[in-house]
Amino acid sequence: VILERMYQHLMNASFIGITGNISFNANGIRNAERINIQQYRFNISNQLQKFDIGYVALDQNGQSVAFDFLPGESMETLWPAGVPHDGTQKKSTITIEPGVTAAMYILATLGMALAIVCFIFMVVFRERKLIRLTSPNINYITCGGCMVLYTSIFFLAIQSTDETTTTAICNVRIWLWAIGYSVAFGPVLGKMYRVYYIFNDPKPNKKKIVKDWMIVVLISVLVGIDVVILVIVTAVPELRTTAILKQSIEFPQTVTGPFQDTTINCIFICDSQKGYAIWHGVLFSYKGLIQVVAILLAFGTRKVKVKGLNDSKYIAAIIYVTSICLVVVIISFATLRDEVNTLAAIYSLGFWCAATIILLLVFIPKVYVLYKDPLGENIFPATVVQTESDHGKVLKLERQIKELQQQLAQEHEEMRQLCSKANSTDDHCVTSERNLNSDSNYSTLHSSCKTVL
Repeated sequence: VILERMYQHLMNASFIGITGNISFNANGIRNAERINIQQYRFNISNQLQKFDIGYVALDQNGQSVAFDFLPGESMETLWPAGVPHDGTQKKSTITIEPGVTAAMYILATLGMALAIVCFIFMVVFRERKLIRLTSPNINYITCGGCMVLYTSIFFLAIQSTDETTTTAICNVRIWLWAIGYSVAFGPVLGKMYRVYYIFNDPKPNKKKIVKDWMIVVLISVLVGIDVVILVIVTAVPELRTTAILKQSIEFPQTVTGPFQDTTINCIFICDSQKGYAIWHGVLFSYKGLIQVVAILLAFGTRKVKVKGLNDSKYIAAIIYVTSICLVVVIISFATLRDEVNTLAAIYSLGFWCAATIILLLVFIPKVYVLYKDPLGENIFPATVVQTESDHGKVLKLERQIKELQQQLAQEHEEMRQLCSKANSTDDHCVTSERNLNSDSNYSTLHSSCKTVL
């Protein structure tokens, strides 16, 4: 009896629901020609609102016949981000692709091997005349700086799914590449200044020379500036580099299984609360300033002709290649920070090329010259070394000689005219005419002709 009464009450029910008027016929089928379909969305004011999107047409038996969108609605407006999957959704933390990591480890290992070979070369041949001229102790520092740059590549390849570990790795990377660049390029800059000081300083009888310890002080200053910048960044919480978990742009999600289970791929990136791009720009600008100074020194010593001593043309090549590497790294940093695989590959290749070019162009010319001249007998050319300033002095003296020759010719002609007006048989003029083409004192001849007149 209770079931019958409940059934009768349901059959008599009639009310307005979400999909429209709800009532039933004698067969228990809903009395409706269509069912309205609505969706909750955010409106232009970013407030949640209910929108009519379409309807489902029904037949006499209450079975759906077709679904139609209302004007202005479509699948694109219904699911702007695509039809959601029916399966469950979960998050997963991923790291750099294994192929990229393997390539980075290989590059760093080869670079380390090259730096070690250059170091051994300097140790073995340090007593040779050519090697002594190039300051082997300073070259050791160059090798060490390049090793630090290669070590930074190892830390670029290291990845972790732990936030604390990744934060530590992010900070170590920055310290390694910033200090490594200054230590690798600083010796080159210091030796270039020494060559410039020797051949271009206009002060005569210079008693002071640029010694190796002065170059070490220069390198220490460069590294000190890096340390000051990095200490400030590390000490200020808002500027401190931390690991932030974000959805991967390269591999945003993975869909698997018959129910299309979705895995959201997240990856840690290095960032800070604010100013991350600004202080990186300061660091990159400082490195660029070092290279500009090196360009000016290389240009000022381009005329020096001492084999094994002047590295200006090689320094110019180093500056050109490292400048390109830094520009590529800066552009990738500004545009690809969220694309971890691409950014790691570009960073690694850029630092590897910079360190490798420094090693090759600093040490390969020395190896070649040492092979051609093991005893260092032809280091200095047979002629006197002539710098750009000496060449200018020679040209100035040549111009003065020409001016004196012109004045001499004018004096010569004036004396001829004076003597022609006087008696040509006069002993003084005869004597003057006889000595016109000699190296006698023209002022005496000129006064004798005046006396005759």
